[in-house]
Amino acid sequence: MKTGVPGVRLAAAGVFLLMAGCSSITNSHLQKEPMMKAYLSGRNAEVAQRIGDKLRSSAGTGDELMWRLEAGAFYFNQGDDRRSVGEFEQAEKLIGEYDDRPTVSVRDAGSESGAMLTNLNALPYCGFCRDRIALSIYKSLAYLGEGREESFLAQLRRLRVTQKEVAEKYREFFEAEQKEIAEAKKKNPAAARSVSQGGGTLSGQTGSDEFNRALAETRKIAHRGYGNFLNPAALFLSALGSLREGDMDNARIDFRRLYESSPSNPLFQRCYVTVLKQLGDQVPAELEGAKPFDFPLDRDCVYVLFANGRGAAFRQVAIYFPVMTAYPVCEYYPAPYRYLAVTGGGETVNTAPLSDMDAILAQEYDERLPGMIVRIVLSTAIKEGASYAGAWAVYRENELAGAMVLLGSMLYRAAFNTADTRNWELLPKEFQLAILPMPADRRITVAPDGNRADAVTLNIPAEDRSAIVYVNAPSSGAMRCRILGMPSK
Repeated sequence: MKTGVPGVRLAAAGVFLLMAGCSSITNSHLQKEPMMKAYLSGRNAEVAQRIGDKLRSSAGTGDELMWRLEAGAFYFNQGDDRRSVGEFEQAEKLIGEYDDRPTVSVRDAGSESGAMLTNLNALPYCGFCRDRIALSIYKSLAYLGEGREESFLAQLRRLRVTQKEVAEKYREFFEAEQKEIAEAKKKNPAAARSVSQGGGTLSGQTGSDEFNRALAETRKIAHRGYGNFLNPAALFLSALGSLREGDMDNARIDFRRLYESSPSNPLFQRCYVTVLKQLGDQVPAELEGAKPFDFPLDRDCVYVLFANGRGAAFRQVAIYFPVMTAYPVCEYYPAPYRYLAVTGGGETVNTAPLSDMDAILAQEYDERLPGMIVRIVLSTAIKEGASYAGAWAVYRENELAGAMVLLGSMLYRAAFNTADTRNWELLPKEFQLAILPMPADRRITVAPDGNRADAVTLNIPAEDRSAIVYVNAPSSGAMRCRILGMPSK
């Protein structure tokens, strides 16, 4: 009988890879379930503990950026603005390192090879375009929470640049991804043939009713988006920053882009018309019926920014092609409230839609999906081919060892059949906005869905000429209000 040493070596390698790749066995969305349950229940000490553990264990790994983003949002919502800014600065550093790498670096090549042998979780999480803009939004607000209004305004100036760069960088990313996929196909021609056979999967017509339903819902939601990765919340804050710095030209540009992102939105119409009238510019004929605000938008105002609900996540579904493969699909959650009724100075204003965060993610997911599927099909085909080829090579020398290798490879493939569901989950489902003049008594009340029993009254400090009131309500049982004061003007 043969010694079976090759079989032992292969089995040992399989065990090593299985143990080394444990972070790729349980998908990210499932890992976050305990954290999200605690967050939605208001058990913030538990959330802080879990995030702290993940920050330590993910340091230097491909998941670090994702956890830095989660941490930055969480600490901002908790009012720990210094910690929030610190986490976002670390996130920006990681994004910068990724952007500064050559199109295909040694590290990227290693990650790509790892993804072919395991799953897409082996690739570093580099963030969605949505993440880069949301990071800048939260970081600017955290600066304001620290009392650093100049840093708040400076971050908003950078936000204007970020919005312009995102589309360009995405095109670069898309082109680099296509080159990486082409190289993987070239190295694995047999597996590449599986991709061409998966035309139905690439177009979304699969044998999985669950996948098809999820994709149809995502494409429907994506139609509510704004195109070119625009985020109206970023546009509004950018316009506000321009107004407060007296830069009316940039304010007009931002408000025009805000209006163009959703022309039927009455709030956007009012903001744009208000600035046009302030500048003495002609109002477009289609906006002649829009009523401008009867107070200046740049001073002595309260801006209520409502982060409503839990943002979309990715969950895993199974598709058989011809063996079982794991795909990420978008999962959406209902909003806990329809609006906030904001009362101040004897006037009540309801918050209005500002930014549909679900739609922004859905658009980007739909655009990235073909590339994701190609990688998934390639990875599956490569693992299947390697499994049977390796088992057959050992079987010819030792039947028992060959059977053991085949069994081990089956367990390995099952363990690594995991979808890449990594995503920044501590984002809201939507942002809403209300604007009103600063009340003489500096008191405002916010009532979810106008329910006075759940109303919260806030006293705005006397030193704050204007203020952003940030209301975060990921669920009906976890609403939290913050006052971000602006002493100037």
